[in-house]
Amino acid sequence: MLVRVYRSLDPLVGTDDQKRLAWMKGYNKALGGIPAQLVERADGLVATLNYLDGMRAPA
Repeated sequence: MLVRVYRSLDPLVGTDDQKRLAWMKGYNKALGGIPAQLVERADGLVATLNYLDGMRAPA
């Protein structure tokens, strides 16, 4: 699942590792926390992945 989070960030930040790191370390209001910390717990990992999947979904 962690690999899916990593890959799901591509549509949001492209392949820019700096932007990916900034997203992971920044506070995310919708998730209510910092993604890098959230993915350390199973529920946070699922929530982060669901958020990213939702962001990628066509409108």
